[in-house]
Amino acid sequence: MKLVFRAIFLLIVLISLISCDTNSNQTRTSYVQIEDVDLVSSGGQQQGKLLCPKTVNDVIVQLKEVHQASSEEFPEMTMVGVLSFIKENNITTITNLLNRLPVHYRNNFSLVEHTKGEGQSSLKFPRIVLFGSDGTFLMNISTKADDPKYDLLDCAELNEENGTWEFSQFDFTGDQPKLHVNPPSCIRCHGDQPRPVWGTNMDWPGVFGDNEAAGPNGEALSYRHALRMNEIKEGNAYSDRFEFLEWSDQKLRSGGIRRIANHAFGAELLVSNMAMGTATARGVFKRIELHTQYRQMREAMLLLGYEHMVGNILSDKEKEYLKTLILDKGGKNGTLDELFLVLGIDTKEAFSLGTLAKEEKPKTDWSLGAGDLYEQVLLQVLYDLSIDDRNIASLLKETPNTPGIFGCDHLGKNIKEVIDFKMLHMHQLLGKDRYEVNKVYYSQDAENIKEKVFIPIYAKLAPYLKEKIQVQNQA
Repeated sequence: MKLVFRAIFLLIVLISLISCDTNSNQTRTSYVQIEDVDLVSSGGQQQGKLLCPKTVNDVIVQLKEVHQASSEEFPEMTMVGVLSFIKENNITTITNLLNRLPVHYRNNFSLVEHTKGEGQSSLKFPRIVLFGSDGTFLMNISTKADDPKYDLLDCAELNEENGTWEFSQFDFTGDQPKLHVNPPSCIRCHGDQPRPVWGTNMDWPGVFGDNEAAGPNGEALSYRHALRMNEIKEGNAYSDRFEFLEWSDQKLRSGGIRRIANHAFGAELLVSNMAMGTATARGVFKRIELHTQYRQMREAMLLLGYEHMVGNILSDKEKEYLKTLILDKGGKNGTLDELFLVLGIDTKEAFSLGTLAKEEKPKTDWSLGAGDLYEQVLLQVLYDLSIDDRNIASLLKETPNTPGIFGCDHLGKNIKEVIDFKMLHMHQLLGKDRYEVNKVYYSQDAENIKEKVFIPIYAKLAPYLKEKIQVQNQA
């Protein structure tokens, strides 16, 4: 059965124990199935200083449950879940709610000195942005007591069913907290089809850790940011809203980066972009997947994706043929952006996370690190198409991968395994489960899709796609 992200069911099929002596060291391997994706929890294998998965489906740690339902102690991190938790536990302040958040929201945070949005922030009273382990539920918290927005908690949630974002506000100004769903004030920043607003890789204006000094390092704490963070860590916060945060034991220094607590990699701002970027791209993919024209246009999208990533891979006649396909679907030209628009996605809004939707010029090249949102969506389209098209699945298996996966040379024998690995770590492991895996392992180049997936298979995939939709006949 085809894997869909919104429906994930857990099945423990086997637990194998090697060694019967409970007092001795044991190697325990558990096998978990997420629909048709079998996961292995092997404990991993050491390669240099890095603990690596043994196979591309090895999550190393044992996951008790996938998409584990929140216990009574913590809220389920959705709008409905948080609202229910507030009511059931008689929570009347934002601070009380923050102190009850699950662990993967206590460590995955950024501090913002200057914000483009509503509300106030400063060096002494920065806003706290929580992005969680996977970027699917975001929170924006004021720490300045005289801020008019102090008792308003802005949140965003990705709907995994239909790919849309809901931007809502928990209002703690009265005796009983209320939830304002999609208030009009959100549209100015986040757009008519709202999406998060966050800095692109190497450029996070106003965020602690965005390099204020000249130089090539985009993520680097300034002296004053490091000083203020250390004050907050030591308890000189001037607000009780910082108390729930979990910090690593590092001493923060000018020119350094903040390492996320309980995280194998930990570079805060790079991790934040991975979380928000993958969530955004998954939402876009879900929206186009639900469009009636999507299945007919997958091959064309991948060919135009190559033209976007590499350039000059299509002849003028081939471009004209693809343009005709898009025009037949109601488009106005033959570009990748226009095809997205035909499928219901305005990339100028959906991909421009670094700009205010209604006030700034769009920049669609928002970067996770080694790749952009176009590449994220194209990866999911290729993964989806390979499930339906055995020929594509075969050529992915036939194309060898060298030299392994970042830091783990034995991983990913072929491009299909590389794709499966990237899909697992960016789009299938979510919530508490991603947090548990990332404590011991974090794929540092998962977002590198162009060089690790599309370039190696170009010589086989591009001709096949052209032949399949008869583009070659137009050359």
